Parts: sequence; C-alpha cells; structure tokens
Amino acid sequence: MKKLTVLAALLTALCIILASCGSNGSVVSSDTQNSSTAETPTGVESGGDASYETVADPVDDTRVATGDFTVSPTDGVEVKDGVYTVTVAGEYTFSGSLSEGSIVVDASDEDEVTLILNGASITSSQTAPIMILNAAEVSVKSAEGTYNTVSDEREAKGDDTAVDGDAAIWSDCDLKINGKGTLIVTSTYDNGIKSKDDLSVKNVTLKVTSPGVALKGNDSVTVKSGDLLLISSESDGIKTSNSDISSKGNQRGIVTISGGNVEVRAACDGISAAYDVVVNEDEATLTLSVYTASYTDIADATGSTELYLILPTSMYSDKSSYYGYFFNVSGEPEGVWVEFEYETTVSGGMSTYYGLSAKVPDGYEAVAFAEFESGSSPDGDTVVPDGEAINASMNGYLVTDEEDGMLSGDWVNLTSGSGSSSKTTWSSKGIKAENAVNISAGTVNVFSGDDGIHSNSDGTLDNGDSPAGSVTVSGGVLNVTAADDGIHADGELTISGGTVNVAESHEGLEANVVTISGGSVTVCGNDDGINAFRGDKTPSINISGGTLCVTTPSGDTDGIDSNGNVTVSGGFVLVRGGAQMGSMAGSIDVDGTITVTGGTVLAFGGICEIPSGGANTYVKSGTSFAAGEYTLTDGSGATIASFTLDSTYSSLWVSSEKLTLNGSFSLSRDGSEVLSWTQSSASEGDEVQGGFGGFGGPGGRR
Repeated sequence: MKKLTVLAALLTALCIILASCGSNGSVVSSDTQNSSTAETPTGVESGGDASYETVADPVDDTRVATGDFTVSPTDGVEVKDGVYTVTVAGEYTFSGSLSEGSIVVDASDEDEVTLILNGASITSSQTAPIMILNAAEVSVKSAEGTYNTVSDEREAKGDDTAVDGDAAIWSDCDLKINGKGTLIVTSTYDNGIKSKDDLSVKNVTLKVTSPGVALKGNDSVTVKSGDLLLISSESDGIKTSNSDISSKGNQRGIVTISGGNVEVRAACDGISAAYDVVVNEDEATLTLSVYTASYTDIADATGSTELYLILPTSMYSDKSSYYGYFFNVSGEPEGVWVEFEYETTVSGGMSTYYGLSAKVPDGYEAVAFAEFESGSSPDGDTVVPDGEAINASMNGYLVTDEEDGMLSGDWVNLTSGSGSSSKTTWSSKGIKAENAVNISAGTVNVFSGDDGIHSNSDGTLDNGDSPAGSVTVSGGVLNVTAADDGIHADGELTISGGTVNVAESHEGLEANVVTISGGSVTVCGNDDGINAFRGDKTPSINISGGTLCVTTPSGDTDGIDSNGNVTVSGGFVLVRGGAQMGSMAGSIDVDGTITVTGGTVLAFGGICEIPSGGANTYVKSGTSFAAGEYTLTDGSGATIASFTLDSTYSSLWVSSEKLTLNGSFSLSRDGSEVLSWTQSSASEGDEVQGGFGGFGGPGGRR
C-alpha cells in the first residue's frame, strides 16, 4: 500500500456553518384560525438541556419488599436453589424478597401463565431474574397498589450478540407487562425487558434502567397505557428487530404507542422500529417525550472524540464507503477499522466539501484513510496500510489525493460558522423507522442529538418489500428540538393536520417530496427550513392548506429549498430568513419553478426566484422590514395576513390569490404603513433577476 504523505500547502481552517435561529414569533392568516409559534414545552430552553418531565421517577427505596419470598399456589411450581420454575398454566402470586434467585417459566406451547408480583423484590447476579423459556403467552402483572423490583446484577455483557436471557425480564414468547402497581426493572448486564416475539405494556407504573434496550420486542412493541420511564445508557429506548410477515399474516416490526405517559431517555435512538412507528390515542390519552444523546442525563458511552474526513465534491461518491484504520506502530493493541459516515457539507472559501465523521477510538497514535466500494468493508484479507500520526490538535482531515483506494491529504481545523449539523456520529434519532412513521394524535416531544423523526427507504425489508421511507403527521401536537434534521423522510413527508413545531434543527423538514395540506407548522432551521432533495421522485414541496411559518438565520441558508419545484395552492406561508443578497441562498430557492395558484405566501430574505405563474406577485427590495408586528390589508381595510418579524429584512415578495388586479394593498408595522402599492399587473414592484438554484443537502440515511 502507498504510504500517506503530508502535503504542506493546504487549508489550515475550514468552516462548518453553525447558527441558531432564535425566536420565531407568530403568524396568523385571515384564511385560517390556526396560529403558529416557536415555543418549546414548559421547562425546556431551546438548544439547551431538556428538563421537561413526562413521568415522575417512581423509585421509592422505602417500599422495596422485605421478608420471606413466597409463591401461591405452590402446585405447578418447582423450587430448587432459589429458582422458582412454573411448569403449567395458571396465575401465580409472588411476594417478599428473593435476594439471589429467579423465576423461570417452562410450560407447554399452549399454556398461558400470569406472574403476579404482589410486593416482590427479585435479584439475580447469575441469570435473568425472570426468564420465560416456553409458554403460549406470559403476563407479568404488578398487583394494584404494590411496589415491585426486578434487578439483574450480572456483569456487563460487553458485546451486541443476542443470547437467550439477555434481559432482566426475558421471554421466548409473547410477553405482557401490566397491572396497576409499580414495577422497577434495573439491569447492569444488557437489556431491561425483552421478548423474542410481541411485547405489550398496559396500566402499570414502570421504570426500566439498562445499558441495553429498555423495551425490546423482536416482533412488536405496543404501549397501551401507564406511566413509563425508560432509560438506556448505551443503546435504544424502545426497539423491534424483525420486519417479515408472521405465520398469521401480521406485519412484524411495528412499534405502537397508543396511550399513557411515556418518557424515553436513550444514549442512541429513542424509538427504533424495524418496520413502522405508529403514534395515536386508540387506547388512552398520550404524552410521549423522547430524549437522546446530549439531551439526556446519560454520559456519552463511546468516550471518544469526533473526527471529520473532508472530501472535495469531485472526489466524494455515494457509491463508496470511507474508513479510517487506527493503529499503533508497536502493534499493540491491534488496530481497528472505523467507518466514516456522511454528516454535513463543509464550506472553505468559495468551495464546498463533504464532511464525514466518526468517533476516534481511544489509545491509538496513527491512522490511514481508505475508500472501498459501497457494500464492501475491510476484512481479514485487507492489507493493513501505512499511515501517519494523528494530529490531536486538529479535528479534520482534508483529502486532496487518492491512489489505489488510499486517501492522502493534511490535517485541518473546523471552526464554527453557520449551517452545520451538530448531530452525533452514531444514530441517536428520536423516533426512527425502517419503513414509515405515522403520528395521528397525542402530544409528542422530541429532543434529539440526531434527527428528531426519521424514516428510511434504502435496502429491502424482511418481507421482501422496498421500504417507503415516509413520515405522516395527521394530528396531535409534535414538538421537536434536534441537532440534525427535525423531520427527515427518505421518501415522502406529509403533514395534513395537527400542530408541528420544529423549535431547533439543522434542516427543519427534509424529504424527497414534502406535502403540507393542513395543520399548523412552525419550522426553525440552522440551514434550510424545508428541503426537498433528489430521490426516487422529482423533488417537490407542495402546500395546499394549513399555516406554515419557516425561519432560518441570515447566511448561506434557505427558508425553503427544493431541488425541483415548489407549488402553493392554498393555506398561508410565511418565510423569514436566508441570505439578504439572494442568488444562491434566500427565502425560497428552487432548481425548478415556484408556482402559487392559491393561498398567500410572504417571503422575507434574499430573493432567488419569484413565482412563475398563477396568483399575482409583488416584489420589494431595498426597504428595511424591521422587527415588529405586521399586517397586510387590501384597499377596503380587510386583513389578508398578520405576522411578526423578530429580525430585519431588506427584501420581500408576496404572492396571493387576494392580490387582485388593479387592487390596492398596504403593509404596516406596529400600526404605521411601511409600503403600499397597486397591483396593476401579474408581477408588480421591483425587477428581479433570476438567481441560481441552491445546494439541497444529499438525501438518504443520516
């Protein structure tokens, strides 16, 4: 292999663009009763530590069971060396303290078993405290008013390989956790509660704390009601792993949250579904709060620093995989390959680069970078390359050359500017599905170190289908604070109702196709507010109803950015942000066309393009639109729209079905007229030269 050499004359600093959005104010259209604000839930500061509590911590050490451990009835239960084995169907009530032992269910395939915990404390340092080896279905029920604990005190498992019994409560069959009592489950070994089939939770007050997944059902997880506090210090909060079709014709892999007060705190993904995530209120009133990565009180389990591999656009390929080989010259410990994954675009001078990131493993002094064909990775036959010393004072490596798959360049520092994602280098998404996310009711709060809501469309599901990669919001209240995208769909993102508030994000709403037909939507993005990227379909943003308010900071940002078209046929749209100069960044930026045939659009910020047909348009630049309360009225004094600006803008275009030909219109701030005009033609006001299409961020899995 070619030894990597240091090139002397290179960039010494690049800029990952990073800015905060600030307050979004409010917006009201005369066409709708909806209002839109950028407020975060009570007790949470935007971009800071999330302190909003859905569920009070139910732990009460004064209530932990004591006394002799008993079971009733005793028929059907074998007891030996602290192990209570249930062998036949029935209900079995356990009480008292079992300081070193376990409950095992080993019944027939047709038997249904209920384990009633009636003031029980079960601890094991040798095996799963509750282990279900065989039965048709098992319920673990906390008796009403009682306090129960299940503690797995085995040493940490140390790898991701699934084994039987790798949870404090583990089941080989369908498992139900229910009752109107309290159940505290803790594990130092791996998962909290796991079923290899279906897992459901109802009524119970439940706290699970584990390094592995807090709630895992390989085939499904369903939360119907109850108060749940789920904490995973090194993994996901709720997870499914199968996406095939069961023998009964049911789709596996669905996570359903249909009621209760549920709080998830996870180092990695909050909810991760092998197929769909469904959030509704079919069972009970729902409040779901999800916190991941830095938004939890859980320390980063990786214990490593972040490194960026920076590639010029001419050298980057989405058909390649990029790795770093970290090693010591002495050969001890053995070197490791680490994959770098796309995170963001990086700007340096007038050039744009791709920034890929990874966590640098501790204890290594040198690194070599390599490119492999997509789908392949280093293995035992890969020749270990020569490399160069890691520059601990630099956080980036700029690639300038490639030879025989080896990448060479020099170390650089990335400094903060505007527009970057600050996501984690591992998946720490709030709610993630391999096929689709559907939210129709309830209150959902997401604070994520990655995407807030995310749906994939790559690969093939276990059922043989290609994933949809869709996110649908049809009702409820959704509040998102995210280090990367607020809501990301590889395929289509559809909002038809409810309230959606993306209080902080890299890109607020991102999909191949974005459709908004109703609801109240507020978006704050540090880069693009809404982005339609290239995918299986022609990129498009389609708005036919509802209220939409988008805010981005000044700089190389777009309020709305489509690598295809933007179409507005109804509703009210207010865009605040983007570069003041327009051209390659601005309020609304498209590679195709903007068409407004109905509704009202007001776009403040740099002007890239204006509507090409449909409703009449007015354009004004070189005027100071300072912060304040604004009202747009027609000649009769009727209000077309009222809204708030919290910053100053120098350009505006407005397009509306209410801008009638030969009509007179006025825009006032805090009661004083800012401008007025007569709409004497389809396009009125200042002449605007066509701009350039912007750079929509690459799509696909993040």
